[in-house]
Amino acid sequence: MTDNVVPLNNELDRIAIEQDRKVMFTLYADLKATASKLWLVDKMLGCGEASTFYGAPGCGKGVIIEDLCLHVAAGRDWHGRRVMRGAVVYVALERKKLVERRAIAFRTKHGLLDLPFAIVGGVHDFRDPATARIIADICRRVEEATAETVVLVVIDTLSRALAGGDENSPKDMGAIVNSTAHLQDKTKAHILWVHHMPHEGERMRGHGALLGAMDTTLHVVKSAGERTATVVKANDSEEGERVAFQLESVVVGDDGTTAPVVVPVSSPTFATAEPKLTTNQRVMYRLLVEAGKTGLTVEEWNELAKENGITTKQRHYELRMALKDKGMVREYAGRWKINE
Repeated sequence: MTDNVVPLNNELDRIAIEQDRKVMFTLYADLKATASKLWLVDKMLGCGEASTFYGAPGCGKGVIIEDLCLHVAAGRDWHGRRVMRGAVVYVALERKKLVERRAIAFRTKHGLLDLPFAIVGGVHDFRDPATARIIADICRRVEEATAETVVLVVIDTLSRALAGGDENSPKDMGAIVNSTAHLQDKTKAHILWVHHMPHEGERMRGHGALLGAMDTTLHVVKSAGERTATVVKANDSEEGERVAFQLESVVVGDDGTTAPVVVPVSSPTFATAEPKLTTNQRVMYRLLVEAGKTGLTVEEWNELAKENGITTKQRHYELRMALKDKGMVREYAGRWKINE
């Protein structure tokens, strides 16, 4: 007998080894014939994935996110998109009372008296791996209390989740990414982060580790007359998808206290207001327009930009991301195209 080869005593040994192998890795031959994706929000947010909604203060991101949560808890279509019904846990690391008032306003507006929606307050440092275990345990208790599976966990906001850490630090943001993965593993829920953007610029604030770890990012913008949430990054769906909405105040207190609710805009008017562009942004956008419906690869776009006096790859990237954040361009299947 060859050294280091352990004989199989019986069929149970063979099955045990086969199960261990499948836990560690999946062979190409074991892949299923098809792999249809499960959606939390149809063609926008995948089940069990991770996303970030970001925007400037006052843009309405907190309201649109909570509106999404409550539609998922109710099993109601959200802006014309089917949702997967389930329990939702909203970790309100700041302004928990405001989150509660918004839920009361939603209940008043829609007449829904009981939903599997739980609001968690307190101080939680998501750089600490123990925090993911704590939140996962809360999710388990919510499932017991509601008899519904938790399908969405919202963490509001990322800056509070750092608990004094540095969002520009690869170590601290790496810890946030690890906490996201731990929560996904323990709950199987979609993890949604609420985040801010710099005072100058239209990207997510902080180290790029977060962006790299997200399956989807949405940029929430307030403009004249309405607000929009636009998909800026998407792994398995179209970038540039968006929802448009307005806010309506609903009285939630005997003293006249109000809280906002979302009112969908069925015919968005965002296209009537042309975004402001710098000279180089206009050059980059023009090059993509001239490319027509086939669009350009990154390499093709960069080369054309060099011919037009924009020389560095870093600058190309920054301009590309600025146009993407403005909802003017999108990337799909390795090519960049304009949003029409």
